[in-house]
Formats: sequence, structure tokens, C-alpha cells
Amino acid sequence: MHICHPSSPQAAQSLANRLGSKACFIAGGTLLQQGWDESRLAPPGTQFINIQHWPQTQQIELQDGHLRIGAGVRLEAARTHALVAEHAPLLAQTIAQLGAMGVRRLGTLGGNIGWGEGDCCPLLLAMDTQVELADGSLHALAEVMQHKTRPLMVAFWLPVPAAENNAPLVFEKIGYRAAFSPARLRMAMRWNQADKGCAVDRIAAAAPGLPVHRLGATEKLLAYAQELSIRPTVADIRTTCQQTLPPELATMASRVIAGHCGLLV
Repeated sequence: MHICHPSSPQAAQSLANRLGSKACFIAGGTLLQQGWDESRLAPPGTQFINIQHWPQTQQIELQDGHLRIGAGVRLEAARTHALVAEHAPLLAQTIAQLGAMGVRRLGTLGGNIGWGEGDCCPLLLAMDTQVELADGSLHALAEVMQHKTRPLMVAFWLPVPAAENNAPLVFEKIGYRAAFSPARLRMAMRWNQADKGCAVDRIAAAAPGLPVHRLGATEKLLAYAQELSIRPTVADIRTTCQQTLPPELATMASRVIAGHCGLLV
């Protein structure tokens, strides 16, 4: 095992490209052991790349109509930051549900997103977040999450809508809270009008072993129902959820969606 300290994000990405499967970006390190075959024992030949020492990964600021949050920002620091509270309050609330205080003080937003199953993933996906990569380019989070080997993420750009265009947004986390275990399902939903109903234009979900993704078929169903002013059933929603979720999770998701759309009354 060896730890490298590249001088810049560009150098880190270049090094990772050369090392291939041996490369492992590390910041807070709170999630790494979950992917190892043996706890506390990194796979042979692992080359850790320290990404926690560059200013551009540590800042939270407003830029060009977006809230830019560095990927190296600690989760607890993001949760308590004034700009996050003002422009992305649901992100702060979501982080508050994430693990224990010790995890939030060590873990980073980039690590939570890079994992692909973290609590913040569905929310940022539903918010149409963009990702700043090492070369300074911006890409849709949905696109970056499809990479089998994810590139180094330097920062996240969350749109800051005008007050009159501030669409309703919710985050739900379903799990067994009596035990220390990952949530069974994490979901985020965004509407395109204030009175909600079926006017949902973003639904994102993640679960253990199931990376974050949009529930596109369900989004289309609700858009069709909204256009024709019809009332879809929970069974209709469940059927569309089953296109990307296993049956049990599809049942959970359909109930969450139907409840927030006012379809359970």
C-alpha cells in the first residue's frame, strides 16, 4: 500500500489513469473499507491518491448562478455552512440524516457521491447538479455516475433558481433504524410547480448494491397523467418502478411517490 500526494487535481487524474485499477482516491476514507474483501486490509497493490489538500476542493461559494461545493468539503462543514442553508437547505437536512457525527466530520461530499449509493446522490441528481472534473470541464452528474471508473470530481455545481422558480423538492430515506445498517432505499423528487400533485419532473433513487439513477419510466407516467389530468394508481407507479428497481424496493418507492403526489387519499 502506498499513498501519493499529487500537486493538483490534473496531476491526480493523470496518475490515476496510469495506475488503472490499482488507483484509489482517498479523502475522508470512511467508505473505503466497505468495498474491501477483508476489513482494514486494502487489496494488494492499492495506490491511494490523496485528494484532500487542494484549495479548489475545499471551498463553498456562489458562482454563475450556482452553489459550488468542493468535493473535499467535509459533510458536517457542508451541513452547517450558511450558503448551503440559504440555497440548498434540503441538502443540509439530508446530510443531518447521514451516519453519526464522527462520519460526517471525516467523510466528504465527493466521497458520498463517488460511492454512488450515498444519501446525497439522489438529491443532487434530482437537482440537475453538474460535476467539475480535474480539467475544469463541467458534466451532468447523471453522466458522470454512468462511468464504470469514475473520474476525479473536484466540485459540484448546484443550480440556484430564482425565488419564483424554486420548485418543491423532497428527500426520503427508508431503512431499519434499530440497527446500524445502510438505508434500504434513498429517494429524491422534484416538481415543476408549487402545488405539486403529479407534476414531478425528477425522481432519483439509490440503494445498497444499486447505484443512483433516475426513474425515467415513472417520470414519464406522471408527466402523461399530469398532461391528461388523470390519476395513476399505486399499481401503475409500481409497474414503472420495477423497470429499474427490484420488486420489494419498487413497492416501497411507489408508495413514497404516490404519497407525495397525493394519490393515497
